[in-house]
Amino acid sequence: MKRKQLCILIMCMLLSIATAVYAKETTGRTLFPQTVGLTGQVISKEVNIRNHPDIQAERMGKVSDRPVQVVGKNNEWYKVMIDGKEGWIYSSYVEVTHKELIPYAKVKGEEVVEYGMKFLGTPYVWGGTNLQHGVDCSGFTQQVFKAFDVDISRVSYMQATDGPEVTVPQLKTGDLLFFDTNGINKGNISHVGIYAGEGKFIHSESDRGVTVSNLASPYYDRNFVKAIRIL
Repeated sequence: MKRKQLCILIMCMLLSIATAVYAKETTGRTLFPQTVGLTGQVISKEVNIRNHPDIQAERMGKVSDRPVQVVGKNNEWYKVMIDGKEGWIYSSYVEVTHKELIPYAKVKGEEVVEYGMKFLGTPYVWGGTNLQHGVDCSGFTQQVFKAFDVDISRVSYMQATDGPEVTVPQLKTGDLLFFDTNGINKGNISHVGIYAGEGKFIHSESDRGVTVSNLASPYYDRNFVKAIRIL
């Protein structure tokens, strides 16, 4: 093997080793690689592990007084790796050194909205299902969720039955909002959007295309019918 080739091979090996070892802060403290997370210690017994950072989320199991790898945080919850599986534990039950270093972890509802935002300005097309060239309200919601392998019905009044109903105070990012926009609100479903948090929702509106609106605006407030949870 030529000397130049040998040098390149050695450099590649050293680079591979360097990317696998722990990073060090300027103070000399050793951290876990990003793919592993920070070591935390569960400090209570029978702590619930949930599949979503919410007290109402499905319980995946329980854990007691043991170390876990904390790979993310979302509000008051830690995303952890336990026995090769990801779950969420309320942060009060986990002690973590240097918790300020834990990265923010998006949940699927946030990812759905972030993806939908990519299509702001797409024109409204009745019956349309093309996120780039034209969508109606239910075509927009269906195609956005489809990108995450979540199948929902094609039309708004059917989408309104695709998940459990939630109240406005219970709304979470990614929930579907339904409206009666056929004049007087009689509770009939004719429009749908995706809740984006902080009182806003993203939808395909007939005169503006894909846009963001305020749920508390007079028009949408009086025409609101219900909300459901898909995720």
